Amino acid sequence: MTPSINSNSAMFLSDLGQIENRMSTAQQQLSTGLRVSVASDDPDEISSILQLRAQISGVQQTQENLNDATPQVDAGENAIQQAIQVLDTATSLGTEAASGFTSASQMQAEVPQVQSILQQLVSLSQTALNGAYIFSGNQAGQPQYTLATGGDSVQQAFQAGPPGQIADSNGVLISVGLTAQQIFDDQAGGGAGTGNPAPDNVFAAVTGLLTAMQSGSTSGVQAALTNIQAASTLLNNQSSVYGAAQNNLTAAGNTASQTLIQLQTELSNQQDADEAQASEDLTEATTDEQAALAAQAVNKPQDLFSYLS
Repeated sequence: MTPSINSNSAMFLSDLGQIENRMSTAQQQLSTGLRVSVASDDPDEISSILQLRAQISGVQQTQENLNDATPQVDAGENAIQQAIQVLDTATSLGTEAASGFTSASQMQAEVPQVQSILQQLVSLSQTALNGAYIFSGNQAGQPQYTLATGGDSVQQAFQAGPPGQIADSNGVLISVGLTAQQIFDDQAGGGAGTGNPAPDNVFAAVTGLLTAMQSGSTSGVQAALTNIQAASTLLNNQSSVYGAAQNNLTAAGNTASQTLIQLQTELSNQQDADEAQASEDLTEATTDEQAALAAQAVNKPQDLFSYLS
């Protein structure tokens, strides 16, 4: 037969349970640093807290994406600057050859240098970072251009799709690069492939200089120089695209950092415990428990809170 519990005992157990709940809550807040650890801690706030956590996770992912994109953009800018310097060397060779004081045999003697220039430009178009060819658009597993056998021309391996974009913390897309064709193989009318090179086509300009030097044609060299100058202007323009991308990534990173601080502050205000208050609550609850147990030991016919008043 189940023994009966008198009303005083039942009241004591109820009051003691409330005290222990207060102690448990205070201890949990002190150990976790959180006022809201689970939904039951504050059902009215949990939806807002979960939303803030999701927003924070999204901003952190944006920061990671921006950090991943920055080295790629820096590498692209560096490659284009090197290409500009290589074209400067081509200009020097062409200017000397077009001066009227260089014989056909002397031009032909300079052919290996021009071939080296073309090879350097192709190599720069194949710039890779962490195993990915940064100028290959959506096919970063392989270079878009290779040097043809003999070293006198350039071959396109495939038509690259547009390079990727990165979204900032507000969802605005940032362009992070160009394809090798956009930089080195500009086409008249924006066409695909290498079938109709524009006057500022880098590969075509150097190939034209190479052909003219091989044939010893002064007029051909002069024509090639005009195209090399146009190609140099194109490279400078494409360099400015990367400069803008660098600025955009920096600005987006700063915005993301500020947004993250704001969200984390708001989340802290909603879910973090007031440690000083929690410590005070724990002390009070511990004192109340000791008083309650002492009162029960005396076994006076009084309810728990009579001793606490």
